[in-house]
Amino acid sequence: MVFSQGHWWWASLLCLVWLGQAQAGVAITDESYNEDLRFTQLPDGKVLSEFKFIRRIGPLALAKVRDNHYSLLPRSVGEIVQTFGVEELHLTFTQGTWNHQKWGYSPLGAAAGVQLWSWFNTSSVDKQWKGLTHALAGLFCASLNQIDQSNTAQPLLSFLPEGDYGEELPQDVLELRYGSLPHEAVCTENLTPWTKLLPCQTQAGIASLFNAYRLFDGHYHSMGTHIRPIITDDAGRGMEFVQTLSVVLNPLRLDNRKDWSLSSLFERKIASACALASDTKVVVTVPSHPASTLNSPPLSVLTDSHERLSAHYNLDLSTPKDTDFGVTWEDSKVDHGVNRSRWYIDAHRYQTGYGGERGGLAVDLRNHHPTADLDIIYFEAIPWYLKLYLHTLRAETAADASHEIIKDMYYQPAIDRGRPAVLEMKMTLPANSTTTLHLEFDKAYIKYTEHPPDANRGFDIGAAVITFTAIPESPPSPHDIPPQVRIHTETVLVSLPTPDFSMPYNVITLTCTLMALYFGSVFNMLTRQYQPVIVKG
Repeated sequence: MVFSQGHWWWASLLCLVWLGQAQAGVAITDESYNEDLRFTQLPDGKVLSEFKFIRRIGPLALAKVRDNHYSLLPRSVGEIVQTFGVEELHLTFTQGTWNHQKWGYSPLGAAAGVQLWSWFNTSSVDKQWKGLTHALAGLFCASLNQIDQSNTAQPLLSFLPEGDYGEELPQDVLELRYGSLPHEAVCTENLTPWTKLLPCQTQAGIASLFNAYRLFDGHYHSMGTHIRPIITDDAGRGMEFVQTLSVVLNPLRLDNRKDWSLSSLFERKIASACALASDTKVVVTVPSHPASTLNSPPLSVLTDSHERLSAHYNLDLSTPKDTDFGVTWEDSKVDHGVNRSRWYIDAHRYQTGYGGERGGLAVDLRNHHPTADLDIIYFEAIPWYLKLYLHTLRAETAADASHEIIKDMYYQPAIDRGRPAVLEMKMTLPANSTTTLHLEFDKAYIKYTEHPPDANRGFDIGAAVITFTAIPESPPSPHDIPPQVRIHTETVLVSLPTPDFSMPYNVITLTCTLMALYFGSVFNMLTRQYQPVIVKG
């Protein structure tokens, strides 16, 4: 068969199209996208909603990403990872404080404000860290560019790598940087670019429930972005890109009942399943007592060792549009007590001292386990303008004095306008006791240009981070908390010596008044002409 020049051109074009479709098919099979939504009715009647969007990028798709061919992974995220040598990244935007005593532990719990830590595989870490914070600031419309060397820490014991690096030893070749902005306000300006990274954005899938008016009206709201390496089934190196959002809403504010549904919580329903999601799961967890009724029949119902019922649902393209879930209770009573059957450790941090020159920090660490001593890692990054006195550090406990509380300690002193003070300690909390840490400091006199516009409000000190290993349940339940638990204390508001910013105005006003009086008098004397007045009789 003889082809003319035009026929050869069309045949080549068809071959290219076929090869492109074949390569695209390989990339699609090497990538996966799943959505997971969990509702948990808390003992005090509030409802915890946890959204999780998981993308797994396999080795073949990751190789195409390096050649600027993107599919499920957003280009903006892929370029940031490649440009700045990021191996692992964790970024959270949080509004409110997670109540560990009443709500227990949550893998999505985070410190108030903005929290960022990242592992780098590059030689110029400080330069790449600066570029990363500026790029993320532009991506999420946040003030992450304010994280500079003066508030960047390098922890040694906390924030270990969470990715799967195979046989490599990541801490030997990677470097960690940590920074936080406790006073950063979280609003729709951050939520909008975050939702645009989703494959279906807010048009379909569980993200169609996002209603900014209701999300930011909750008692707690945390939005996370996590990147970590993974090892796939074919032993190749891939990437996991996870977006999480957790919000605690209170249905009791509506009609004084703890009944809820998607319509009542978000004023929206799930429009439809996301076509790009291979699996969409919805789990509703409620206490088994008192009796409750699920508004939609689930596929299966499981009961764990703590007498909690978990209803499981699956969404796909055949699911009817405007799907709604909810729970109706026969008894609307709530429990405002504290359950210690699983949550053994909590912390409370506060400021001590008085006056504008000196002060201190105190942390109450409570171990509620009746018999077991628990090991924790305590981390704190304190700004340079609080001059710490390490010799004033002491740990007090009501337990037996023979207990050695602090097992190991790492301390990095601060440098003025260069880096914060870093304090990390391995501690053992005696059973059924309260351990109090005390640390004193002097308040620095900073330049008037370093004060924020609301200078008399004070400065926010970021939350301390406590890491420990959770005690496994027996028998295990489908709601087990992760092995490594990370909880956060409250942020502390510290007032520094503040100049009287009204003094320049007073000086200008007084000076102008004196100048006006002086100039007016002198000018009047120099320009006025005196002439005799003759009065005729």
